[in-house]
Amino acid sequence: MNTRQYYYLSTIANYGNLSHAAQALHVSPSALSKFLAECERTFGFALFLRYNRRLYPTAVGRYVVECAQKILDEQNRMLLTMKEVTGGNRKAIRLATAPNRGAIIFSRIYNQFSRRYPDISLSLTELYAAEQPGAIARGLVDLALGAGATSSEVTDIPIAHEELLVSLPASHPLAKQETIHLADLRDTPFVLQGPRHSIRLIAEQLFQQAGFQPVVAFESNDVILLDSMMHQAVGVGLVSNAHVFPCSELAYRPLNPPVHQTLHLRFPLGHTLTEPERYLAGLLITERLRDPRYKPTDDPLVDQLLQEVLSPSQLADTGSLPREAVGTALQTMQEVNLDSRVMEYLISIVEEQSLSRAAERHFLAQSALSRHLRAVEEMVRTPLFTREHNRLRPTSAGTIFVNNARNILHIENEMFAHTKSYRQGRGGKLYISCDPLFAKALRDHALPAFCARHPDIQLTIREENREQTLESLMNSSTDLGIFLSSQPRQDLLHCQVLTLTEMVYCFAPCRCPEGWQPGDLFPGGLDPRPQLMASAGSTLRTLQDALLPQMFGQLPPAACEADTSILRQLANIGVADSLLPLNLMERRHHSRCAALDPPQPLYLLLAHHVGRTLPPVTDELIELIRTSLTDVLALP
Repeated sequence: MNTRQYYYLSTIANYGNLSHAAQALHVSPSALSKFLAECERTFGFALFLRYNRRLYPTAVGRYVVECAQKILDEQNRMLLTMKEVTGGNRKAIRLATAPNRGAIIFSRIYNQFSRRYPDISLSLTELYAAEQPGAIARGLVDLALGAGATSSEVTDIPIAHEELLVSLPASHPLAKQETIHLADLRDTPFVLQGPRHSIRLIAEQLFQQAGFQPVVAFESNDVILLDSMMHQAVGVGLVSNAHVFPCSELAYRPLNPPVHQTLHLRFPLGHTLTEPERYLAGLLITERLRDPRYKPTDDPLVDQLLQEVLSPSQLADTGSLPREAVGTALQTMQEVNLDSRVMEYLISIVEEQSLSRAAERHFLAQSALSRHLRAVEEMVRTPLFTREHNRLRPTSAGTIFVNNARNILHIENEMFAHTKSYRQGRGGKLYISCDPLFAKALRDHALPAFCARHPDIQLTIREENREQTLESLMNSSTDLGIFLSSQPRQDLLHCQVLTLTEMVYCFAPCRCPEGWQPGDLFPGGLDPRPQLMASAGSTLRTLQDALLPQMFGQLPPAACEADTSILRQLANIGVADSLLPLNLMERRHHSRCAALDPPQPLYLLLAHHVGRTLPPVTDELIELIRTSLTDVLALP
């Protein structure tokens, strides 16, 4: 394959629509559809599922698109590095962020920015928020992301707020309070950030307002060291809510009154952000706001920047027309189209140090190989080899080209090997993702009957909860899914209702509320009671976690946590109250079961993806599943 084909695949995945992708690539939809069909024949798998005029990558398709993007990233790095060593002019954006957090943000947005603007280099400088305005004013930085106060030296755009919390040792007398008055910590030692840190600057103002100078037990600019010292109970500290990870050693409490710091986007006064700068700013804001602990501002520029970084498929979901592919990236792909076979030829020239021997290695005429070499040099616009004493030696750019070409071929070979093994492994197999509650019935009845009829087909039953089953169905890693749901239908899935029950509240013996009679609905106003809870991650536990807070105003404490088979026995014995499907309770205990208002039906669904073509034997398998599970939710 070649890099233009990989770019086509990546664009199709990005747009999720053949017509929009074809428009961006400046090709006809029929040509792009033909290309995709040829690719799917090459890989031996459907790479995309088609539903409601949208394309959704299959499990194999997702992997192939990821590999395609890695290959394109490798090509971009190769071209940029070659441009640098040959002295080519290259635009740059100099970004500044606060230390520590900056490196994390930069690593997450770098590839995405480079894919859109491959001709623009992106550099990072770590500066504290107080130092950023001066650096921007002196022309050392183009764009900055940092917290703290606004500055008159630069344009400051507030993008988000983060609350500051007090970090106290769990043993501290104030740790059990809901909020903390800073003055109450007058005699408590503090662990503080260094004097240039934005939180330290806010802390100094708070101490002044509270009328005391703190006892500073330890201070450092290293946030990891600070966190460790707070965990060692050296002192209390002030930390951002966005950087808090609950633990048993520390208690995090808000201040009274609450204190927030604002995260700003900064750039020179009077400067209008260029298109690449706007895109970079949008990526930075999007990355920060992925964390729900950052509360977005209502600045109109922030909304515009967030809209500009939406992918074409996201724009389609919002009802906006996707924009065409960005010119620089598309132009690079059109001008530089590297073929895997040709890259192998050029690698051979380096290894053989001779054009003639490399031609013999690939059974080519020397003139043909020479034409391939000239074509590549014209594409990358720089010589890749020099002739010394009748030997070809790579130039600096040629060395970079060959090294990156090896990386590209390695990614491609891995991709084809993986898809080949996946194809061989999937052949002659059917996969069922099933709720653990019903797995035994399938293994005892449907599995033996199906294997007896079709010994050449391996049937694999995997126990997964509802969310895992839906994910497996969507990415085509399973053929059929069997799961419990409160709704009889699911988007993009063909669902059959196998049977139906309802969720009921089961009172423990002698724990029925006063005045409640069998047949009555669940009464409101009860105090939270200890509950028999299903195992964490199970479908039943998800339902319990959703319904119980609505019934009691909060999630009641757990009397115990167990899998469904044990839970059934405990509920029938009456160890504690429980919220369970009615079929798990024996009929003689229905007198202590209360229906919910509104009723909470529970459907047992058999589903498969609407875009997936299943083999003919699946019809037999579905009938066996129906027979095995028809009575599984029947009342005992």
